[in-house]
Amino acid sequence: MGSADIAAVLGVTRQAVDHRLRTDPRAPAPAAPVNRTSSWGGTRVWWRADIDRWLGGVDPGIWVSLP
Repeated sequence: MGSADIAAVLGVTRQAVDHRLRTDPRAPAPAAPVNRTSSWGGTRVWWRADIDRWLGGVDPGIWVSLP
């Protein structure tokens, strides 16, 4: 899942999630970058289980509401 997916679930902006993921020492490391090119570092993605642990166990029902 990307930062936009996390933001949609939490009801915050993607930028807020991105900032928190970069500055919180407890935040999980990205699982991998996707769509990487020679001139762009790609999009970071995380495993949902890692994000759930980081957030302290998000209610599973909230993920169902993703568009």
